[in-house]
Amino acid sequence: MTALSREEAKNEAMLRLSPVAGDFPFFAGTSLLFGLMFAFCLHDNPCGITYPLFVLFACACGIRICRRLSLPIKKGSWFLLAAALLLGLSTFYTADPFLHCMNSLALVLLGAVFALHQFYEEQDWNIGKYMSAIMLYFLQALGALPWPFCHASSYKKETGTKGFRLLLLFLAGFSAALPVCLILTALLCQADAVFSSLVEWLAGHLFSPAALLEMAAQAAFGSLALYCLVCSCCLRRIAREVPNRQCLHPAIAITCLSSISLVYLLFCAIQVFYLFLGRGSLPEGYTYASYARQGFFQLLWVASFNLAMVLCCLKYVRPHKCLRLLLTLVCLCTFIMLASAAYRMLLYVQQYHLTYLRVLVLWFLALLFVLMSGVCLMIWIQNFRLVPYCVAAITIFYVGLAWLRPDSIVAQDYVSRLDPQTATESELAWLSFAFSADAAPAAASLGLSLDELRARSQCQSPFGWYWYISRSGGDSDQYPDGLRTYNASIAKARELFGQ
Repeated sequence: MTALSREEAKNEAMLRLSPVAGDFPFFAGTSLLFGLMFAFCLHDNPCGITYPLFVLFACACGIRICRRLSLPIKKGSWFLLAAALLLGLSTFYTADPFLHCMNSLALVLLGAVFALHQFYEEQDWNIGKYMSAIMLYFLQALGALPWPFCHASSYKKETGTKGFRLLLLFLAGFSAALPVCLILTALLCQADAVFSSLVEWLAGHLFSPAALLEMAAQAAFGSLALYCLVCSCCLRRIAREVPNRQCLHPAIAITCLSSISLVYLLFCAIQVFYLFLGRGSLPEGYTYASYARQGFFQLLWVASFNLAMVLCCLKYVRPHKCLRLLLTLVCLCTFIMLASAAYRMLLYVQQYHLTYLRVLVLWFLALLFVLMSGVCLMIWIQNFRLVPYCVAAITIFYVGLAWLRPDSIVAQDYVSRLDPQTATESELAWLSFAFSADAAPAAASLGLSLDELRARSQCQSPFGWYWYISRSGGDSDQYPDGLRTYNASIAKARELFGQ
């Protein structure tokens, strides 16, 4: 890129970012508030009551920023915001670390989809275009890192010393209030023991030098992240048009799909005859459980491959009636494969019971079935909008999974096979370290006290939620007891076991 073209690109970027630069106090103030809320709500607190409060504040920021930029909130955006709030609440209602991580990732992706939906006309985008747009959106935000400082410098030049004089007045007021607050706090601590214990906890956790440094870094990261993401939206450098790539002759795809379809038809006939109807004899040494287990993951890969193959044919091959028929046949065979995979997994669960992974697999099979149904509709309905369909399906399915709390379901299945009198040390230890505190209601159904559970499993595993739900000592460090870190699942576990 020549110096002239770089200068032109910079001028174009400045022009597109002029609404942000021209309203710098609002966007900088909103970003600063966002960063402070991010640090206060989420510092050492992945699942407390402040998590949904932060999500609510983030949604409010998104709405306010869009309206400030004269962008009406689109209908689909309200669905995304509602899903984000439900995910935030679900994080507060579970103690499952896996769901905490996945919920945070899902919220980041929902935020990206919300931004793209608000700032772009993405009705005609395909799945590949949408995924690349999300990546470009975050990369552009990373590239926009200098803009907050450029806008701050421009604002200083425009306002002169007025802005800094106001800042000095604020600092003077804060300096005057600080000693008064310290004296009043000391007096109130002597007046009330509960208030005194709260102040001691705050001084030890939130206001320690290490915690203050971490929170300052978190606040700076949150503030810069929001400002840069807004700049990425306003730059609008993601290409809006999707080129028509249907250039391959259908004869190639028809020949290939015909061969694949013959193999699939034979395979599906065997699934119906042997697996579903239970007729015919299995190979020697096989039970239905082992037969079901053997081919499950291969079927999952083939079904995923079929989904990608059909999408590629629709994207790159010119339309043809025979091609549509063959693609429909592949979809129907895929449905049978998914049913076969689900049936195999259910047979396996009947024999070897539920695990966390098996719940996720059954959930993914159901999601894949719904996504494949959308692809099947797209084959025959030319204007069918697959991307919104997929976004809605994945969002609804994931929100359902988050509220389902797989840990509690698996724990209930596990405990139903235990006898409290004859349960071994390893079985009780497994209930502690393999599950989160979501398993507490299931564990409480054994009728054993927390001290008994600890004593009978300590030699196998002296850690896990048996110890972490304690309110005293070092055991409580993972789930500290406090208003900011209050979690419904952990509180329920403590209530059940008298902690």
